[in-house]
Amino acid sequence: MPVLFANPAGLWALLGIPVILLIHFLQRESKRVPVSTLFLLDHLERESVKGRRFDRLRHSVPLWLQLFGVLILAWLLSEPRWTAGRSVQRVVLVIDNSASMEAFREELRTALDRELPKLTRFVGTTEFTVLESSVSGDSLYRGTSVVELLKSLESWQPAAGSHSPEQAIRVGRGIAGSEGTLVFVTDHTGEPLPFGALRLSVGTPIENVGFAGLRVDDEDGKKIWRATLRNYSDQPQSRSWFLGSGGRRTEARPVDLAPGAIHTLQGEFPEASDRISLLLTPDRFSRDDRLDLVKPQPKALLVSRTGAPQIEPVVASLIESLENTTQATVGGSPDFWFASYNPLAPADPPPVSIVFLNQEQVPRRFFPGPIVAANHPLMTDLDWQGLITRSTPSMPLAPGDTTLLWQGDRALILLREREGVRQLLFNFDVVTSNAPRLPAFIILVHRYAGALRAGKIAAETRNLELRQPLVLAHEKGEGAAPLQMVGENSSFTLPLERVRQLRAPGEPGFFRIDQGSTRLLDAAANFADTREADFSKAGSLSELGPLPEIIRERQTVTDPLRPLWILLLAILALVTWHFLGRKSKPEPATAS
Repeated sequence: MPVLFANPAGLWALLGIPVILLIHFLQRESKRVPVSTLFLLDHLERESVKGRRFDRLRHSVPLWLQLFGVLILAWLLSEPRWTAGRSVQRVVLVIDNSASMEAFREELRTALDRELPKLTRFVGTTEFTVLESSVSGDSLYRGTSVVELLKSLESWQPAAGSHSPEQAIRVGRGIAGSEGTLVFVTDHTGEPLPFGALRLSVGTPIENVGFAGLRVDDEDGKKIWRATLRNYSDQPQSRSWFLGSGGRRTEARPVDLAPGAIHTLQGEFPEASDRISLLLTPDRFSRDDRLDLVKPQPKALLVSRTGAPQIEPVVASLIESLENTTQATVGGSPDFWFASYNPLAPADPPPVSIVFLNQEQVPRRFFPGPIVAANHPLMTDLDWQGLITRSTPSMPLAPGDTTLLWQGDRALILLREREGVRQLLFNFDVVTSNAPRLPAFIILVHRYAGALRAGKIAAETRNLELRQPLVLAHEKGEGAAPLQMVGENSSFTLPLERVRQLRAPGEPGFFRIDQGSTRLLDAAANFADTREADFSKAGSLSELGPLPEIIRERQTVTDPLRPLWILLLAILALVTWHFLGRKSKPEPATAS
């Protein structure tokens, strides 16, 4: 079994060997003292005849006892421990992969290079596993080399938002086992960690200014962008920013921000340009120093109308309120219809449509009873209590219809969904009611149109957050092409069976998604987690101080002969003292 010294400094005790030899080399010369009587000579002992100088080494029992004692003392002070040559320990590092860790890459490498070798000193083999802290985090490294571990982190890109590392720490404890070491590496201090994990924090408060939000509005037919700048530090900051578009950029413009201040920049998209980039003077955390914007454009919807003249004003106002929605041309293929249903002249409405019940005569009576809304996504948070409707004959209900709103026993709003059919039915006279003046009515129509828009396979333009989940309508079934994402720095192909895993890129920039020759999305991805841009609570902390001692106690055993060595050292001291305490016989002296 290999021998390890828990206290190598104890080997300095071996310097006692040359000291003892030096002492035994030195001799002291006896002095001549004239006396008048001889009785005083009994108290003089002859020590040397040549004086204080290096003399030959005199072999003696005390000399060898002292040398042997020094060896035993050095052995005890160095605290030897034995470990099995095949001993193995597991060390699992759960590394916080939130975006703020990007600012402390060098500190992370320095801390790991300092702390990890200490954990391998007392064992034959150390198996390292490095995990990301997000729930879906990847395994960054598995192996036994600290050098390879640090090398694997060179290409690591932390990009996640704020999240709880508890699930990853739980997985790490399962890998490390009850006897293994589990370390959570982050950039901030906090509460004690679960599952016996130790914290290694490498952060420090830094000053940061960055983009904290964006908005694009339509004003007088023009696209106006607004970008929010925020100073996260407690000190005034000065930065410069400029706008880039089409390979050109404006001159840098200065901006001063007070501590914690928020400042809004705004401007108009340049002519003949549908994308711009706002760039800020870079600081230590560069992820929020760039803001890419595209002119947002939802999928185009084509609508047709087959309603009665009485409902045309309501339909016209609804079409005008729907973004990027136009009237289908004659012979075109609309995405949905605005239709009406007359109980006195019934006819089947179009398969995909919003249907309003309408009759020529104004009913006199009103529907009685309380108004109750169903628990359905289309009806979430909508207030219908102010709705006033007049009593009319009902549309014929079909099996499988979902009632969204009741008043007493009357189903006022229904959703009909089956193969090839998707209809939103208003089973009351909208024209004679106050529904067009209720926000709930307008929002419900917009939600229904939005659901139809989301299911349409067509191009759209959006501004997104980094790693935002994406749900895109696409071709399915055999023969359908996979999705292809093309970004500024990378591109990849995503098989259809993995479309649910589709996310925006983790790095800021423009990108697009295609399916074969069909464009599905043009977009820009930007950093948007202001919690990760605030470094006021970043800090440095290491709970690994006592860990090497714990590993030493766990992985090695002490010298089983230690009590015997201590006893032997005591015996050597007593024997040496006995020999040195004896008086040598005095030599005969002559009177002068």
